[in-house]
Amino acid sequence: METDTDRVEAFFDLRSPYSYLALGPARALAQRSGIGFDWWPYVTDFQSAYGGEVDQRSSRDVAKLKYLYMDCRRLAKLQGLTVRSTTKLWNPTLASQAILFAKARNHLWEFCDPVLAAFWRREFDLESPTEVARALTKAGLSSSDWHEFLQNEAEVALARTLEHAEKLGVFGAPTFIYKGEMFWGGDRMDLLESALLGAPAQG
Repeated sequence: METDTDRVEAFFDLRSPYSYLALGPARALAQRSGIGFDWWPYVTDFQSAYGGEVDQRSSRDVAKLKYLYMDCRRLAKLQGLTVRSTTKLWNPTLASQAILFAKARNHLWEFCDPVLAAFWRREFDLESPTEVARALTKAGLSSSDWHEFLQNEAEVALARTLEHAEKLGVFGAPTFIYKGEMFWGGDRMDLLESALLGAPAQG
């Protein structure tokens, strides 16, 4: 994969509430700036970041996560969204592969928007082949094409995507890269906007 310097490379993790909350502002920025965003799924190492599985976390890690979700609920309220805390570390592989499938067929947001809204209400199982397939069908995609992709291309496609992220230096999500400059986190959207529009950041 090669980076298009006239586009923003955008990486998001389905399981990251901060990724979820950055999608709306980032998509609005893309429309406002006229600069395309090339969206990619990313798989964050949450075990290292937050102290392992739920039952392995220290009191400090638990306190950090409690604050994280409180913070995200406050931010979500500003966008009219719902973010509920998780009770496990979800395996994002299948749903991330589905993102690549939907993206390649120009149905990325038809798939992602309802899936993410339901997931953050805790009404969608990212690990369920049945639920993922049903969501793709509801997004207007072919079930038979999905199963063929899953069998023949999905594993390699996701591996290449993660290799692409690693080459760019991505270490978390959401991350935006424009002309080689990295912007990590939804709270850096103003700096990204300044870079896209060629204006100085407001301080």
